[in-house]
Parts: sequence; C-alpha cells; structure tokens
Amino acid sequence: MLNSIHISDISKFLNNDFTNNDYIVDKICSISNLRNNSIAFVNKKNYKFDQSVEALVIAIEGYEIEKDSKCNFIFSKNPRLDFVKVINKFFINSRESKISETVKIGANCTISDDVAIGEYTVIKDNVTIGSGTIINNHVVIESNTIIGENCYIKSGAIIGEDGFGFERDENGVPLRFSHIGNVIIGNNVEIGSQTTIARGTLESTVIKDNVKIDDQVHIAHNCCIGMNTLITACSEISGSVTIGKNTWIGPNTSIKDGLIIGENVFLGIGTLITKNVKNNEIISSLSNLSLKNIVKINKIIKE
Repeated sequence: MLNSIHISDISKFLNNDFTNNDYIVDKICSISNLRNNSIAFVNKKNYKFDQSVEALVIAIEGYEIEKDSKCNFIFSKNPRLDFVKVINKFFINSRESKISETVKIGANCTISDDVAIGEYTVIKDNVTIGSGTIINNHVVIESNTIIGENCYIKSGAIIGEDGFGFERDENGVPLRFSHIGNVIIGNNVEIGSQTTIARGTLESTVIKDNVKIDDQVHIAHNCCIGMNTLITACSEISGSVTIGKNTWIGPNTSIKDGLIIGENVFLGIGTLITKNVKNNEIISSLSNLSLKNIVKINKIIKE
C-alpha cells in the first residue's frame, strides 16, 4: 500500500466534485485492471470497464456512468494530466535523503542537506547540487557542474566530461581542444540512464528548467536546451546546438552541430536535422517512404 487518501482530499486538490460516497483509495491501477480502493483514469468516452468495484476514476468529460456503478468519478478535460498530478501529490513517496557510503565527493562541493545520492556515484571538485535532487547509482558528475533543485539523474549518466573536439596539426595529427567550460542544469530536470552531457569548451553547456531527457541520449559541448523540452531515447545533439523551449525531439533524432532549433518544434522519429528549424515547425522522418519516393522528393526540393 502506497498511501491511504480520501477521495474528498483528491477532489479538493483538483478543485472538482466527485460523484459517489467518500471512501479511501490506496492503490494505483490501469483502467483495464480496476480494483477496490484504487485510482485510475479513462480518456475515451466509449471505453468500457468494470464499474462493479469501489474505485476512483478520473474520466473525460461526458463519460457515461453505468446505472449501478459503484465507482466514484471525477470528470476532467484532461484525465491523464490530472491523474499524474494526483499520483505525484499523494502516492509517490520522495526518496529518503541519503548519501551512500560508496559515493566519492571531491573538494569544495556544495550539496544541499536533502539530496539523495546512490551507490558508487562520483562527484568531482566544485560541484553544486540543489535541494531535493536525486542522483542514482554509478553516476559521474565532473568538476564545476551546477545542478539545480528537484532534479532526477538516473543510473549511469555522465555529466561534464570533455566533448569530442580536435584540431589537426601541420601533419594531420588530431590535437585535443581542451574543454575548460562546465555544465549548468536548471531546476526540475530529469536525465536518463546512460545519457552523456559534455561540458562546454570555453563556456557552458546549459540545460534549462523542466527539461526531460530520456535514456541513452548524447548532448555535445556548448549546447543550450530550452525549458520544458522533451528529448527521447537515443537522440544525438551535436556541438553548439540551441534548442528553443517546449520542443519535442523524437527517438533516434540527430541534429547537426551549430544549428538553431526554434520553440514549440516537433521532430519525428529518426529525423536528421541539417538546417535551422523555425518556431512551431513539425518535421517528420522519411523512413516510411520507399527509396523511389525519397528520390522524387529530393528532386522536387532541388528544383
């Protein structure tokens, strides 16, 4: 059991009435597996489910309640969103603030008292970590990184290592361009497992407030990711890319270095971005088209 919450408390939180007698809910369920004293949501007006149990359902406005239903309903314009709000408020317990004994912390670090850090994580020198942040196991955070409040960094993430920067000498030998910048992460940011974020070369790589980054993403040096942006799994963002706020980046997207991606942009699955993208644009992958049709499209573009 996660928690025991009265439906009246949930109703008050959502500022919306409920339809039946007040009782306790203590479980989270999917609508297809509804059980007594559980909470679930339904987004479709015509979706049928078992209404013979005493459960709270956050339902889309206009959903028809069965005649002998034992369920309790709270109607909503966006049931999924309200469900998420309720779960986060009442049912998800915050992790205990604790720094594991196996954590290595460098010199001159500033770490808030309520931060939680998992096993075998390494924090280098001069790192700042804000209140409420959770860092899981085997994470590496390089020197001079700044992490805001209420962030969540999943296991295996690497933040602030040198990026891939080289200059060839007179004999063609690649010489490393030393990275002396850092990474700055805002508040309420989530960083997925096995994700890498490179430090800036001379300045900073910046991840702004409320950005959510999935697993196995690579963000190269000097990038700036705008607030509320969502970056899904296996995306690759090359150096010095600027991404505007509220943008969606689909799985396996690749963005060429130095580009500017506008605000409220949608990049579909497997999209290759080689030019700047304006605000509010929707760009889809060509992967579902035949080679013949792709050749035709390329000819039209060149004309």
